[in-house]
Amino acid sequence: MLLPGCWAVRGPHTVWGFLGGSLSVSCTYRHGHEMKPKFWCTTGRLVSTCDTDIVITSAGQPIVRRHRFSIQDNRTEWVFTVTVEGLVEGDAGTYLCGVRTGVLQRDESAEVEVIVSPGQSLHAPSPAQHQGPPRRGSGAGLQEEMTPTAATDSPLQPHSPFRHFPVLAGLQVLALLAMSGAVLWVTLRGG
Repeated sequence: MLLPGCWAVRGPHTVWGFLGGSLSVSCTYRHGHEMKPKFWCTTGRLVSTCDTDIVITSAGQPIVRRHRFSIQDNRTEWVFTVTVEGLVEGDAGTYLCGVRTGVLQRDESAEVEVIVSPGQSLHAPSPAQHQGPPRRGSGAGLQEEMTPTAATDSPLQPHSPFRHFPVLAGLQVLALLAMSGAVLWVTLRGG
């Protein structure tokens, strides 16, 4: 049992990615769980339980790849990263990132909502977005929205398709206002 304010596993509340792209999710865990299995699973019927393990590490395998999914446990930083490649619509949903604690103990996990967008990436090669990993020792929860990050060459690091989003959204609003004004002008002039 954890005391109020203590946490076992932390992850981002929500992550985003594009169809056909990839996304990475980083989850942190408490000191002392370095050799325990880390998992990414679909949620079960009961709160904070797994229905199906998608990918899971072991004491001897801190890096595991299974089809489009991979998991890498950095035991010195107490963080593990799950990467999903070739995103499909069916990848959207609620998942758990967590630590398998033992047969008679409840797993320690954090719920993560995955959103898959049909839009296109604004840069190549690998579109993905996620909220940055939580900071160890931070008392605050992960309630803030996504934080865009710069693109890197590492396959386990996020690429941000949203870094130009405010500019594009502004241009779309301006275009819609211009078209509305033109329609209004033609309507009033023709009447």
